[in-house]
Amino acid sequence: MRKIRISLKGKFLIGIILTIVPVISLTFVWTSIHNKQHATNQVINQARILARQIIMTRQWVSDCGGIMVARDSYGAKDTPYFYDDQMKTARGVFQRFTPSMVTKKLSIYSMRENLYRFRLAGINPMNPQNSPDAFEKMALYEFIHKATKEVYHFDTKDKAEEFRYSVPLYVDDACLRCHKDFSKGTIGGCLSISFPVEGFHETLRKDQFKLAAAGIGLILLTVWMLFFILRQVVIKPLNKLETVTSEISNGNLNARMNLNTGDEFESLGQSFNTMRSKLARNQENMQEKIEQATQELFEVNQELQKLDKLKTDFITDMSHELRSPITAIKGGLDYLKRTIHKDVNKSYLSIIDNNLLRMTHLVSDMLDLTRLEAGKVEWNFEENDLAVLIREVIEILSLRAKEHSITMTYPRKNPIWLEMDLERIEQVLVNLIENAIRFSPPSGRIDISTHVEGQWVKICITDFGIGIAENELETIFKKFHTSPSASRQGRTKGTGLGLTISRKIVEAHGGKIWAKSETDHGSILSFTLPLKHKG
Repeated sequence: MRKIRISLKGKFLIGIILTIVPVISLTFVWTSIHNKQHATNQVINQARILARQIIMTRQWVSDCGGIMVARDSYGAKDTPYFYDDQMKTARGVFQRFTPSMVTKKLSIYSMRENLYRFRLAGINPMNPQNSPDAFEKMALYEFIHKATKEVYHFDTKDKAEEFRYSVPLYVDDACLRCHKDFSKGTIGGCLSISFPVEGFHETLRKDQFKLAAAGIGLILLTVWMLFFILRQVVIKPLNKLETVTSEISNGNLNARMNLNTGDEFESLGQSFNTMRSKLARNQENMQEKIEQATQELFEVNQELQKLDKLKTDFITDMSHELRSPITAIKGGLDYLKRTIHKDVNKSYLSIIDNNLLRMTHLVSDMLDLTRLEAGKVEWNFEENDLAVLIREVIEILSLRAKEHSITMTYPRKNPIWLEMDLERIEQVLVNLIENAIRFSPPSGRIDISTHVEGQWVKICITDFGIGIAENELETIFKKFHTSPSASRQGRTKGTGLGLTISRKIVEAHGGKIWAKSETDHGSILSFTLPLKHKG
């Protein structure tokens, strides 16, 4: 998954938004809900006050036994009378108005002013106009069966919103004068009040919109101010620190941190400058030491090259110088072999011959190794059949193997063509197979195998002798290393240079050489060669 990288500025901005926006949003949502609840409570309180005033008016009329109203007055117009309770005076005929009639007239006057309307709703009204509607029936049910003290809700009627409020009316002694079917203290009906609330909801919506606009503005202002402060106090110093750090990483150790913030960033800048100064001094000291060490190494290398050249020249000269007397001794020895016939003398000549042969090999190996290390070998890479070369080497060493009754096997018949220096690879094969003969027990077996793997060929020489100790698997390729195993088997030791020369020849071809062995289970000497030489 690809890692998302966000700058410090972006992280601060996201953090501020995720902190401020939810807090202020919740605050404004709570305020909006609280304002709505407060406005609703105001409407309810207004209805409660109005209901209390109407009930007190009814109570006063009831306590007075009703009020006398002139029948021909404007206020008594269109009033139905359900009983005859008149009084004739010199000023005219007066009718007694009950609390219910007074309430009705007050409601009519209120409706004319478009303020509110209220009415009485009875359980068994004498006046059909006082029959309860759906809301009032629900309110009477709540009052009678659930002992509720008030009922209210917002109602939509003819696409107009209104608030309806109702409280119970209890039967008292004054009520029993007319309503003889009721009992004192019971609920005889309810007072129902309603008034329009279109303005209330519209005002509430406007207030909520203003509150939301103010909230968004406050959020944006707060986020901007906090981000501006963080940018000036934190981000700018960090950007300066990043710039100076980048310059120093690019090698400009003269870059300095100049912060005048008067806080921890200024202290950090001073510490950074101190670190930069120490780093510059350390680099200067290190550069001086490197130059000094480089000069010393150059001088030592020059001296080593001189010594190596002297060593190479000495070994080369010695090899040449030794070959001349060895050749002369060899000629004299051959003459003595032809002229001396006593068996005792012949045995001494045989000992001399074996040691002379060993000395000849040693001188030849030393000369080869010197040339390889000095890089003076002229390589001749040509395409040849490796399988044929292996069979030829087996043929060359077969006489020596028969002396110890050792069998050599190489089953491959198909050719293996690769680019190699034929003479040098033959030298490697002779060295490795001679080693295998040297470490194989009498009547033993040596297996030679080749495997082509892609663009490489792997050659393995396996013997079944006493094996090589694990701690000698690497050291056997070092100069003049000889294993004590040959002595324990009564065999002649090698020069200690054959495997070293073999490794250098194989590596010059671009291959590798290694050994595997288990004690008392034989050894496997393997090396690889590329099919195509990369010159």
